[in-house]
Amino acid sequence: MARPSKLYSQWSLGVRRSRLFSPGDRVGVGVSGGPDSTLLLHFMKQYSQQAGFSLFAVHFNHHLRGADSDADEQFAAAQAGQLRLDFLRGEARVARAARATHRNLEATARELRYRFFFSLVNQGRLDKVVTAHSANDQAETVLLRLLRGSGTRGLGGIYPVLEGTIVRPFLSLTRAEIEAELRERNLEFRTDSSNLDLRFARNRVRHHLLPMLEKEFNPEIVKLLTDLASRSRDDEAFLQQAALERARPWRRRDGDAEQIPLRALLECHPSIQRCILREMILSARGSLRSITGAHIEALRRFATSGQSGSQILMPQGLEAWREFEWLAISTGRTNPRPPGYEFPIVPPTEVRVPETDIKLRFHIAENLDSDATQKKYNNVGVVRVDMDKLLSGLVLRNWRPGDRFQPFGTHTPLKLKVFLSKRKVPVRSRNLWPVLSCGEEIVWVHQFPPAHRVTASVASTRALVIEVQENKTQ
Repeated sequence: MARPSKLYSQWSLGVRRSRLFSPGDRVGVGVSGGPDSTLLLHFMKQYSQQAGFSLFAVHFNHHLRGADSDADEQFAAAQAGQLRLDFLRGEARVARAARATHRNLEATARELRYRFFFSLVNQGRLDKVVTAHSANDQAETVLLRLLRGSGTRGLGGIYPVLEGTIVRPFLSLTRAEIEAELRERNLEFRTDSSNLDLRFARNRVRHHLLPMLEKEFNPEIVKLLTDLASRSRDDEAFLQQAALERARPWRRRDGDAEQIPLRALLECHPSIQRCILREMILSARGSLRSITGAHIEALRRFATSGQSGSQILMPQGLEAWREFEWLAISTGRTNPRPPGYEFPIVPPTEVRVPETDIKLRFHIAENLDSDATQKKYNNVGVVRVDMDKLLSGLVLRNWRPGDRFQPFGTHTPLKLKVFLSKRKVPVRSRNLWPVLSCGEEIVWVHQFPPAHRVTASVASTRALVIEVQENKTQ
């Protein structure tokens, strides 16, 4: 075996110290046929023999360049054959998928490629997949994130390990080092013409912005940006842990909405606030895709100055709203306005209100005594309505905008929305709030006394008794 090069020796020492791979692992190398992945495949082949794990070549055909894409796949398969490695392939019509989802090509290609990588792990065919992202890729990513308004998390750039599955062992190597090593080893590779297309932002950063910064401002710009990414990841990890510990006693889940008391959030340092908000978004939506530092700052301002009931919309169907002392975050796409309901009530009967934990029992009581009169209404458990004052059939339904109600003890009907707001019933809970109507008149509303006109008294001969049970299951 030829003597290892200086670059390989330094690289393999760093990989060994990082403990990225273990003996017996099944590791796939993402091979596009380009220079970076070609060298990575040869480095990994050499290192796997030392470290005792199995190696596979993995290729994903994006079908973006017609015959050239197929030629890339054939070249990658030939590389695998020369090194006596099994070849695992996947494919997708990326352009078609991008049009169908109205997303750009780069984002769609990455999503489909990584979906294939993760599928190999989830199927048990591989334990890890390594990709050939270099220090230059890291520098380009940091610049792009900076230009798009990312915060500390975004400036962390490309993480060395993603979800314990995707590994980037070339982040310490520059493109110049990789190209020099390829020449020394006399290795052939493919050139992707799309990497020269200046319609893509990354290519403009790669071919124009980064060389200009290197030439006119700092010849060590790549190292500077990769160091910034490393420090940002360290800072983000510390802040994230601090934020989780600070928010743990306060955060709660209500359906698919993440919630936190505004007071608890605003007492935190702004850096902790940002981390808490990102974690809430991640929990509510499952990803932080398309969320920039500007969105987080807008959300912080909203938490400080928004009014109860107001909301703010963010990318990918995400919305946040203030509900009295709480800030809530959820995906509007998975929170459609709940359907209404309407049940005729003929006592005795029992009704469980849809999509709530409220159960109502209706029955008739006769010859009310003084004790019953004293308990003619109970906002929590028992309500009594004078049956002889009901002019038509009863219907249990959900609250509707425009409903008016005059509960016992008040002098004039008001919009039910006003009473619910004063009772601090969240806007989203109002949609299914139980209302008992008799014709056009509302005679009772959950958590309120009966309507003034129909409240049972000592003179009542028959009363409709409504028993309310909350947070109980059958």
